Amino acid sequence: LQEIMRRGIIAPNLVISFAHSEDEIDETIEAFDQTFYIYRKALDEGIERYLSGRPVQPVYRKWNNATYGK
Repeated sequence: LQEIMRRGIIAPNLVISFAHSEDEIDETIEAFDQTFYIYRKALDEGIERYLSGRPVQPVYRKWNNATYGK
């Protein structure tokens, strides 16, 4: 998600419609091409090198690493 957002596409899901112009669709496809290249590198070389910030964790877990009262 971070890589596609760096390219100006907010895409937690992908739904192309008739409201999108050809240019917007082409830009989105190009952004995904670039993003998939980075994803492949991250899988091959280790994702830690490519993440900005900490990895997300499941919301529902016994302890959620929050520090209260500090």
